[in-house]
Amino acid sequence: MNRRKRQWTLRIGICGALAMLAVAAAGPLSGQEHFVTRTGTRLILDGKPFRFAGGNLDYLALASDSFGKIGAKDVYRPSHTMVDNAFAALKQMNGTVTRVWSSASQGCALCVEPELGQFSEAALRQLDYVVYSAGKHHVRLILLFVDPWGYYTGGIEQYKKWRGGGDFFRDPKLIADYKLYVSTLINRKNTYTGVRYRDDPTILAWQPGNELREAPVEWEREMTRYIKELDPHHLIISSNDFHSLEPAHAAIQQIDILSRHYYPFFGKEYVWNLEHDAALAKRANKVFVVDEFGWDRGNVSVEQLKSNLNAILADKDIAGDLFWALRAPRDDGTPMAVPGAGGDWWALYDPARKTPLNTKEDMQARTLILRNHAGAMAGQVAR
Repeated sequence: MNRRKRQWTLRIGICGALAMLAVAAAGPLSGQEHFVTRTGTRLILDGKPFRFAGGNLDYLALASDSFGKIGAKDVYRPSHTMVDNAFAALKQMNGTVTRVWSSASQGCALCVEPELGQFSEAALRQLDYVVYSAGKHHVRLILLFVDPWGYYTGGIEQYKKWRGGGDFFRDPKLIADYKLYVSTLINRKNTYTGVRYRDDPTILAWQPGNELREAPVEWEREMTRYIKELDPHHLIISSNDFHSLEPAHAAIQQIDILSRHYYPFFGKEYVWNLEHDAALAKRANKVFVVDEFGWDRGNVSVEQLKSNLNAILADKDIAGDLFWALRAPRDDGTPMAVPGAGGDWWALYDPARKTPLNTKEDMQARTLILRNHAGAMAGQVAR
């Protein structure tokens, strides 16, 4: 066993042991009194403000090392050990919330919905374990229903292929297809806990989709109303990172949390505009979170990262933030691949490693900043 592999194995072994000791002492999340709720611009847990920081763990329900498009050949379900390792790694970074992008999967053999209207029990059991393990580790989840970009999880492009085209946001058949997926997840009884998803406080919020920038207000209003009718317990986070703060979208009654994604790497439309965006959310009397952001040197300098996170911490009306994206070890302790063609991805590893976009030393410095920020947001460490 080489030195790096021993380091990964030791670190995760210690994390896992500490996490399991905490679980034994405190027990998993349970009971309606533990749901996170909203009062105006604040999230509330047991009568107290709830703030969080953490990282996206996009791959837990379904993974692809290449993060390929529809038809990718390297799709797999992470093992229970990988899922547990991921939550242990998140806790090591003081994370208390994560967002599981791959809870939305359609059209592949390992997807939740491999064929139109047919649902895979094995894939649903995979998601059951993700929810179960999150509860054990006292991590809360944001779960999604659809993605628009045609990645290996299918999403909107797969629904359109099944129907021979059409407008996903207006075609009654496509809307019915989407609603069936939504109701299947919300009404699912977890095979590990016996608790239906709609009754499980481990889930912080439902998100109708990821980056649904073409979604009209009417669609978002109808779908969020549908979700709330099925599940009045859970919060709903906006799915339109470009337009959620516009008055018509922000005014949708059923939306509790407005969100933005910040990636200066992609251009001026993605730059950090925190003060402006948080003010718009406050004007709408909604919670504001940054549920994706690029943390690496391709997006921000070290000083910019510190400044952005300190601004979040200082504004009590910003409930939380989640960087994209944390990568935890495989079963044998070796690191997961850096996703994307040629590794062009801002994947974060702890312990740090060199990637095509990052040096090991730079990743180490930024990981420490993110870890301290998450601890401060959770009130665990002083700044």
